[in-house]
Amino acid sequence: MGQDELSRSLAVLSHMLLREQTLDSTLDRIAQLAAELLPQADAASITISDAGGPPRTASSTDQTVAELDAEQYRLDEGPCLAALREGQTFQIDSMRSETRWQGFCQVAAAAGIESVLAVPLDAQSADGRRGAINFFARASYVFTDPDRSAANAFSAQAGVAAANAAAFADLQADRALLARRLEDALHSRAVIDQAVGILMERERLGPDEAFQMLRSASQKLNVKLRMIAAEIVESAAGPRPQEAAAPATSDEGSA
Repeated sequence: MGQDELSRSLAVLSHMLLREQTLDSTLDRIAQLAAELLPQADAASITISDAGGPPRTASSTDQTVAELDAEQYRLDEGPCLAALREGQTFQIDSMRSETRWQGFCQVAAAAGIESVLAVPLDAQSADGRRGAINFFARASYVFTDPDRSAANAFSAQAGVAAANAAAFADLQADRALLARRLEDALHSRAVIDQAVGILMERERLGPDEAFQMLRSASQKLNVKLRMIAAEIVESAAGPRPQEAAAPATSDEGSA
């Protein structure tokens, strides 16, 4: 392969580091770049295993190889799984002469795939996520030593981009959780303040005394303070109005 394609791919990956993207969109782009990286490759996919979880195909440029990946997981054998689990590069030059992973090789040959190059997705995440980039070809003996070197150089940069996207996704999730908790806290505080006001008026208490009454009820009943407060607010609002009776139909009116 030419160095121009590798340089272009690495430049695209470098720019991805500066952009805030989802992990899924990042992996989709990495798979697309991988398929374009090696001219001999007809398709590419990315295998991911989240912390202790089963392997899955996070992105694929071709439905045939996505299905082939699924068979690989079912059989629990193949170069993509080996690259993910052992952190090394694995290659099959011919499905018909390969002696390893014979079950996978039979399925791959039947699907029209003759060669596979699988490289680890370099940069394991802090939460134990691992991955591999898989290159597939319909012809035999197509992946060369320079291809292996280019694939590994690409994977090293791709791993950084994927780890960056995963960290951004985690940050977004943390922010969303914090926002929900803050919203819940503000809502709870508003309900408690309402309940305190109701007790002050009903029992002729000061704010501290009313709050202490709420607190004592919470401890005595072993119920959260905001739930006690919500019940007081609801009881002060009175019973909900019943739904208005449905108007009589013309038949009923004439009866």
